[in-house]
Order: sequence, then C-alpha cells, then structure tokens
Amino acid sequence: MLDTTIKTRDGRALTFRDWGDRSGRPVFYLHGAPGSRLLHGPDLDNTRVGIRLITYDRPGYGRSERQPGRAVINAVPDILDIADHLALSSFGVVGVSGGGPHALATAALASDRATRCATVAGIGPADAEDLDFFAGMDPTQAKEWQAFTGPDPDRDRILGDVLEWIDGIKKNPELPDKLSANLVAAFTEGVRTGADGIVDDYLALLKPWGFDLAEVTCPTTVMVAQEDTNVPPAHGRWLAERLPPPGLLLVSGGHIAPRETQLTDLIIWTSGQD
Repeated sequence: MLDTTIKTRDGRALTFRDWGDRSGRPVFYLHGAPGSRLLHGPDLDNTRVGIRLITYDRPGYGRSERQPGRAVINAVPDILDIADHLALSSFGVVGVSGGGPHALATAALASDRATRCATVAGIGPADAEDLDFFAGMDPTQAKEWQAFTGPDPDRDRILGDVLEWIDGIKKNPELPDKLSANLVAAFTEGVRTGADGIVDDYLALLKPWGFDLAEVTCPTTVMVAQEDTNVPPAHGRWLAERLPPPGLLLVSGGHIAPRETQLTDLIIWTSGQD
C-alpha cells in the first residue's frame, strides 16, 4: 500500500492509495458518501488475482482538498490526473453507492481509457423524469438528503450524525469483523476534517450529473442489492436498462452487507479478466 498526494490540473491536493500488484490490471475503486481511499472492497489478494487497485479521496474527504460546487463530472479529470501520474493508458472503474455516478461519468467521458465499468448499489439521477428518486427509500435516508442539500446545511450536526452512524456500524453484529473494520476506518478517515466532503457529494448527486448515459459505451455491470432501502433497487434497474450489457446483477441483502465473493468476482471482471 502506498499513499500519494498529487496536484490536480487546477492546483488542488488529491490523495490516492495504490494497492496490490503494480504490474496487474488497474481498477479504480470509487468510494461512496461518506468514504475515503481506505475503502478497498473485499479483502483481495490483489497480487494473486493480478489486479492493481487504486482508491482515492474525493475532494473534501480524507486528505484531498475541497472543491466547492463540484459536479459529478468533475471526478473525471481527477481520475485521469491519477492515471497519468501512474502512466496508466487504460483501466477499469468501479463505483460504490454515491461513487456509482462518478464511475459512470468516467466511463462516459474517458471512453478511450475506461475499458469496463461497474456500479455497486449505485444511485440513479434525481432529475430523471421516469425515476421516482425517493420511492422505496428509508424515511431517515430521505430526510438526510433534505438536510444535506438544504440552503444552509448544519455541517456540525451532519458530522455528529455521521459519527453516530459509524458507531452503529461498529456495533452491528451482522457484519463480519474485517468488513466492519474497513468501513469504520474508511468512513472515519473520510470525515477527518469535517462534513464538507459528504455535503458536497450529496449536492453533486442531486443536481444534473453533466453527462448522458448514452455516452457510456464500455461493458457495464450494475450490481443491485434487492433489500436496499438506502439506494432502492429501482435505481439500479433504471440504470441497467440504459447502459451497455452485461447490465443487471442482483444480489441479496441491504445497502451494506457481506458479499465478498460477488464483489471479488465483479472487481476481477472489471479488470478485464473473464
């Protein structure tokens, strides 16, 4: 593991982590909201499976400098700056939850370099006329969207709520110890400097993403958790209908659940290994 901080093309500090086999097939693994570069998915032996996994802190999270007013598409030049720094001519990209739209943006706008794309419980666009964004969503989660994207979000209160939620993950007996530890570490690192990252994420996700899904031309898998009430399954089904095959991949459980085998297979597939 190696953390590196670079300067983006517009002069911001951006921190990423390079995991696994440096000669393996590169895959960007994009965290949700909240999250950080410490979120690495299943406990892979990356060297054995020949994968070079790359994670990074989106602006405002962890050790990456904030980018006020950012949109989903603003993730693409950041990812390309990392890819250029590592001399990667091509790569796969996986986006988890709120990272899903950022992965799709990369597949759409960096189509000459993104070879495969996957979303994991990824959220759909709030401005889609034929997608009821809040239908099937847990009322508490729906209230979070309203609180985080209001005219003057209370960042101190939001940070407190996030820390309380992280504490709940620590105490969740249904999560394996390794998964719980990774989630707690990743989320805690994400809000190390406050709530700016998650507030900016929610604002970016709620407004137009800045690209057309028709621009995604690489093979794309949409993993949908069938009991998910944070990102209702309708979001993933809506996306799968509009993206290139293989499309929909249904898994059991809620938004956060142990699914190491499925995620391992998905990351391996995204790397280009069939």
